[in-house]
Amino acid sequence: MDDVYWSRSDAMKLNRALFEMIPDALLLTDAQFCIVATNGTAVQRFADRGDSEEGVCLEGNQLLGTDWLLLLAESVRHSVRSALQELANDTVWRGSGEAVDASGSVFPVDICVHRVLMAGDAVWLVVLRDTSLHEEMREDLQRSEAAVEGMNLALRHVIRSVHEERRELKEELAQQVKDQVLPALERIVDEESPDVRQNYKSVIEDHLGELAEGSAVSFDGIMDRLTPREVEICRLIALGRKSKDICELLHVSFETMQTHRKNIRRKLGLKGHPMSLYVFLQQNPM
Repeated sequence: MDDVYWSRSDAMKLNRALFEMIPDALLLTDAQFCIVATNGTAVQRFADRGDSEEGVCLEGNQLLGTDWLLLLAESVRHSVRSALQELANDTVWRGSGEAVDASGSVFPVDICVHRVLMAGDAVWLVVLRDTSLHEEMREDLQRSEAAVEGMNLALRHVIRSVHEERRELKEELAQQVKDQVLPALERIVDEESPDVRQNYKSVIEDHLGELAEGSAVSFDGIMDRLTPREVEICRLIALGRKSKDICELLHVSFETMQTHRKNIRRKLGLKGHPMSLYVFLQQNPM
């Protein structure tokens, strides 16, 4: 195949095609930073700027001949210019800052500048990459991370509360077994009468059933006002035990039992009140 002869016009076409393939704003400038060529993205983003405090007034979409540093926000122009003046041939400088688009809006950019020596003259190849979307994604990620951290804190608090409630429940159950079940078991061991042992067995079964169902809720007011024996009597009354059965279970006389009932009604504020002790204890479970 014969050697291909590249004309100047062909080289320019290839150069233009390569320029347009770049999705970011691409500028070619002379040694004095004046723009000599751009791609379409640069024209769309920076041309037709009009008068702007941040930018430069341009006719139509003509960026050619403009100092490309004027496309940057004023706050970063000096630092970029100083960095480029120290750049050697065939080296690349990268940085970040803010640019000003055709409408005067400021947006973040990554800046990449390549100093190239062509035909003995230095030229600058400048790429301005809009990082607005990246910044938005980063901010969204930060917000998401903050939200996740907040949920983690809430979850840890819930887990801590659950563990605390579980511990308190175990302690409460253990105390109820100690106060209600174990005394009845001790009496069963010492009791000779089969009928009385059967009554104790029924009491234990009722207590265990309440514990399993979670219905044996502590009534602190009663516990504070009553003696241990009175509390025991109240629990048996709440279970529906008759006075005679309670006397047998606790080995007390009927007169002693009646005295206990009077004291209980007085301490609970039921003296002279028509409400029965059984009804009160049903409404205020111990």
